[in-house]
This record gives sequence, C-alpha cells and structure tokens, in this order.
Amino acid sequence: MRAKLALLAFFFFASQALAEAKISEIKVELDGGRVLATFTLRDAFDRRLRERVDSGLPTSIVYQIEIDRDRKRWWDRKLKDATFEVVAVYDAVARSYTVHYKLDDKLVESKTLRDRQALEEAMTVVNRLPVFSVADLPRDDRLLIKVQAETGSRTLLSFIPVAIKTEWKESPKFRVPRQP
Repeated sequence: MRAKLALLAFFFFASQALAEAKISEIKVELDGGRVLATFTLRDAFDRRLRERVDSGLPTSIVYQIEIDRDRKRWWDRKLKDATFEVVAVYDAVARSYTVHYKLDDKLVESKTLRDRQALEEAMTVVNRLPVFSVADLPRDDRLLIKVQAETGSRTLLSFIPVAIKTEWKESPKFRVPRQP
C-alpha cells in the first residue's frame, strides 16, 4: 500500500512540470476601446530552449492570457481569453532569426534579428499588446488580467509528454470607465 501511495505521489509531483521562468509584474492600460498588457518573461532561455532555437526548428513560447472578473473570497470568473504565440526560426545560412508574433492564431508581425540577445528580448518582452476589446466587458466590476507562459515540453518516464508552464501571474485590479 505504501508503495502505491509513493508511486502515486511521484506521478503527481513529477507531472507538475513548472518552468524556472517567471512572469514579471503585468501592467494594464486602457487605450480607447482596447486593453493593452505589458509584461516580461524572466529566465525563460535555458539550455534546452537555446539548443532548440539553434537547431533551426520552429521554437515557440505560448502565452495564455485571460481577463477575469474579480470576486472577493471566491474564484474569479473568466470573461475572455486569448493566446499570444511567439515563434522563432533560426536560418543557419543567413545566420539570422525570424520571429513571428501571432495573436489568436492570426499573424500580427514578423521580424528578422541578427543576435541572440535581441532574440531573447523579442520572445520574452511583451510591450503594450492589444489583447482585448472593452466593448463587451462589464463597466462596474473590478477586472484583472492573468498570464501564463508555456515554454515547451518534456517527457516523464521517457514517454509521457508534459508541458513546461509558468505559474499564473495576476495584474493589479482595474475598472473599465463608464462611457459619458
């Protein structure tokens, strides 16, 4: 019986493949009819991620972004969610990195970079991303944005795939101003 409990505990804790990376403080701005989010993913580029980029394979960091209605002493209610994906591909012949930005599977921007430091910054610094529209959001409720990043995957016991994710990070609460 103890062996079964130990094995069960091993699988539970081993499946919690949390990344060493952490999301910095989230800054939220309201610009007209849009909600803009700014944040940084810290310590994301480890040996595994660098090797994957250098191999020439498309390497992505996927950011899950939610806007929730804040409720005291209860679970927050999710209102909307979005996926922001940053994909990098290394071209060994040209010795350059091509970075593609996708918001909800729609290409937003592409750029070409020459050095690794610029690549790391391009993949981990999200600045004033227009994530949500305020048109459908409640005007009186306190809202917050939550962000989680997925930096890749690894295997458990050599055959069980497990995603490597950061913990959810919450923004300060904010309200959408009433229209006059």
